[in-house]
Amino acid sequence: MELPDTEPADAHKFALPFILNVPELLAESSGSSGGTNKGATALSSEEKKRRRTCKREGCRNYIVHKGLCCRHGGGKKCSREGCSTSAKHRGLCWKHGGSVPCKEDGCDKKAKARGLCWAHGGGTKCRDAECSKVAVSNGFCWAHGGDKRCKVKNYIKPAYARTLNLCEKHFVHLRHANYYEL
Repeated sequence: MELPDTEPADAHKFALPFILNVPELLAESSGSSGGTNKGATALSSEEKKRRRTCKREGCRNYIVHKGLCCRHGGGKKCSREGCSTSAKHRGLCWKHGGSVPCKEDGCDKKAKARGLCWAHGGGTKCRDAECSKVAVSNGFCWAHGGDKRCKVKNYIKPAYARTLNLCEKHFVHLRHANYYEL
């Protein structure tokens, strides 16, 4: 972008959009009419994401308060003296009783969602309309495609990274086959 001949070469550096690091799109759209143009904030999705991330150098976490994530000082802290951990509930961190207990009778686990622990259905619900199970991955429960399956063709048992993406049966078989080869 070329500057008009009447302006000194570095005059744009003293302009408010340059100082505030506003993209050229916004600086040009506001114009010199003197009116504020609040509706024309044409930020790209990347710029929006960058504005929502922690201002600490190298941190990519979302901001909680004052431009900082929880790790770098954003959000409320535990009300116990000497504790700098983020508060979860009633002004306390999880170490000092800030977690909500599961509502299920006899359960002493911490609630994840809706007052229930993971075992009692307190996680994210499966996105399948007819399902009431807890989602495992990608918003779906295991039955609706939310987790890994065994690598063996036409075999749909659950698989895990620790078992090389094989079900327990095939992993044991592979382990024994390798044992006999040694």
